[in-house]
Amino acid sequence: MSLLRIHSLVLHTRIYGPGLRSAVWFQGCDLACEGCWNKELWPAKGGELREHEDILTELISASKTEGVTFLGGEPLQQAEALLPLLKDLKAIGKSIFLYSGYNRNELNEIQKACVDLADIVVLGRYVESERDTNLRWRGSKNQTVEFQTERYSEVDKNGEASEYEVHIKSDGSSLLLGYPPDAIRSFFS
Repeated sequence: MSLLRIHSLVLHTRIYGPGLRSAVWFQGCDLACEGCWNKELWPAKGGELREHEDILTELISASKTEGVTFLGGEPLQQAEALLPLLKDLKAIGKSIFLYSGYNRNELNEIQKACVDLADIVVLGRYVESERDTNLRWRGSKNQTVEFQTERYSEVDKNGEASEYEVHIKSDGSSLLLGYPPDAIRSFFS
């Protein structure tokens, strides 16, 4: 049984990769990039321990999505449990977009296997001095977006632009996703 520590999961989003996707945020990251927007995801404790099969079932239930994006926290710090989920998603035809603060030369064999399954991967630490919220799919200029399969290309990125979404939940609360301008971000704080 593979258990993953998940902070949150959104079944439908359009800002974390091409097309309509699901997004899964992992809990836990010891990279501790200065200026990180997701500091609440750093602690290894917290979130929810979930079985890979349960997550897969939930992701499959997301109608009309073409893929899944994995963010963090740091997904590759749970690579052993993540790898079977990625393989199952690939087997059913879902595309995979993977974010990691690691550089390719820092990856162990299991982490490399996870990265190799991704159609698109963003690699590199967030560097606050290189922050640019007008970049698509990353927060700082040093991070790379790599198209690893024929499924997507630079054309699918559709240039650079700041993207964010506001989701209104059934209880009336809101969820702000992405990299909004500071004025929008402060409104939701």
